[in-house]
Amino acid sequence: MNAKQTVLEISLSEIANHILEDLKNFPFILESQWHLYMQITRVREMHLLRDKYIDNPITEVVIALHDALFFQNRWIDYTANQYLQAYNLLSSLACQETINNSSVEEAILALENDGFNTLPFGVQLDLNQADSEAGE
Repeated sequence: MNAKQTVLEISLSEIANHILEDLKNFPFILESQWHLYMQITRVREMHLLRDKYIDNPITEVVIALHDALFFQNRWIDYTANQYLQAYNLLSSLACQETINNSSVEEAILALENDGFNTLPFGVQLDLNQADSEAGE
């Protein structure tokens, strides 16, 4: 049996649209029995975006959001309004003709301002201790 395998390419816009749709519906998903399934689906879509379009600037913003959502299951702690803000941000970013480094930085800072911890595993510096050691 010789079966010819067909591989369908999924575009950046298709992946982004799936992620946006999930963000838009997330507050309702939390109330349903399907929330775990949807969480797994969203992670897969974000990983697919990272794997296939690593050089695309929107990928960096999506991965920052991914880290904020899925590090220690923090997706549970965010509010419907925060998900709406993330949806609006990614939607407006996806509509831009060109996305430069400045746009990416501003988008990640906007996520932070909306309460998403985009560097959840970062190192905490004690600046007071560093100042006192420098003075000795």
